Amino acid sequence: MTLGSSTTNKETVTGKAAGTAKITASVDGVTSAPYTVTVGDPSAAGADLVVTPGAKVTTNGWADLANNGVGMSYPNTANIIYIGDDGYKVGSGSLTAYTSTTTKRKVFTNAIASGSTSNSSANETAAIIVLSGMVDLSDGKVSDDDHSYFDEFGTSTDKNGNTIYPRKHEDIVYEIGSNKAIIGVNSAKVAFGGLQIYANKCERGNIIIQNIDFWDAHGSTEEDTKHNADSKASADSLILESNSSSTTTDSNGHITYNYVPKNIWIDHCKFSDGTCDDLKRNFNHDGSLDMKAGQYVTVSYCEFTNHDKVTLLAPSEKYVAPQQRQITFHHNYYHGAIQRMPRSRGCQVHIYNNYYNDIGVSGNGGYSLGPGIGSQFIVENNYFGRHQTSTILKYFDNSGDDPSAATFSRLYYNGNNDTFSSTNMAKDKLEKASDVTAHLTDTKPWTISYTYEPELNSGLPTLIPTAAGTDKLDYTQTVEVDGVLY
Repeated sequence: MTLGSSTTNKETVTGKAAGTAKITASVDGVTSAPYTVTVGDPSAAGADLVVTPGAKVTTNGWADLANNGVGMSYPNTANIIYIGDDGYKVGSGSLTAYTSTTTKRKVFTNAIASGSTSNSSANETAAIIVLSGMVDLSDGKVSDDDHSYFDEFGTSTDKNGNTIYPRKHEDIVYEIGSNKAIIGVNSAKVAFGGLQIYANKCERGNIIIQNIDFWDAHGSTEEDTKHNADSKASADSLILESNSSSTTTDSNGHITYNYVPKNIWIDHCKFSDGTCDDLKRNFNHDGSLDMKAGQYVTVSYCEFTNHDKVTLLAPSEKYVAPQQRQITFHHNYYHGAIQRMPRSRGCQVHIYNNYYNDIGVSGNGGYSLGPGIGSQFIVENNYFGRHQTSTILKYFDNSGDDPSAATFSRLYYNGNNDTFSSTNMAKDKLEKASDVTAHLTDTKPWTISYTYEPELNSGLPTLIPTAAGTDKLDYTQTVEVDGVLY
């Protein structure tokens, strides 16, 4: 390791054992600030996660069909930005300390948007961002113990003359630009705000997110719910979103987005409400991972816990085109959660080798799968454990009884530990089909063109808790990017 940027004063530090240490450098009586050095296990054969710019990835899901079948790869770039607790560095440059105006949050949100530490506008500049430790998206306005930032309201009147109480502070949300890979090390955590992949009248994609703990997206409080519904804080931990004003509407009133997020892999992440644990009333949070639209998306080995409404696909009953939401969920761990895993409208979704357990609480029973109008589900080799109300599947509005309608949802269900029956299937109060079993099909509703090898469901209760989430197996404390350890 070379200390400082001088070409004439260089020293090399050699690690003797795994661990961390603080070192300083002195030149002509001037001593630098302490620098934290982390040394990996010398007996390990390389880093836990190796990231090679331009290297193709295999997600065993929809993302493998990205880029006209070529598949996804890490951004092909030397633009590698490291963001740690003690400072940040770009490429092979030296560590730069944070200041009151250049904070860790600001550097991080700039980097994921623009591939630059100084530009906050989302763009297509390729970058690999390595995040070490926690970044507080609220800049200290929210904490585990104090969420009162969202308790400040103004007073106004609506168009009908009614008194309303608008929030004084908007949701805390930052954009991710195209061609970005965000890799977490050293218990990487994104807290007290949300991230957004937004196709705002342009394409937005080629994004990889790995080993990030999404913690307590916005922290609204019970005080929030005492006012009108529009005032409730509603940031998602991570959302894939399209611009609702850039759409096409057909003669039946069905809406498609002109631009959607695409080519996205979300892997070995964790989503939770942090220390908030009131799942019965759920006034605290919106979605963990919502997708208004998303093509060629794989969500793998993620953990979803301590949350009510986990994943919503499509914003309303008018978004019925299955090709606008092409998503694979595999080897994910859903536990201590309530519903929407996922809840959907128009989509082509593959759900395999996931483990659902401890779903629902007394007073908020919940369910796991919630297909609605236009949903095309392939559900294979999952394990469904304890559910508070025994409801695994809940059907939502399909606008009629005609199975020949293009908008009628279809579900292929095979290799799971339980079959569907009257005891574990339910329908929403607006579901118009008289027999929910009419949605079941022995034929897969769309063709799976990527490679995957589903495991038997019987081993999932043992495998998934040890493999899914952050800092697990080969995704722990160290990452190697282009030959450099972080």
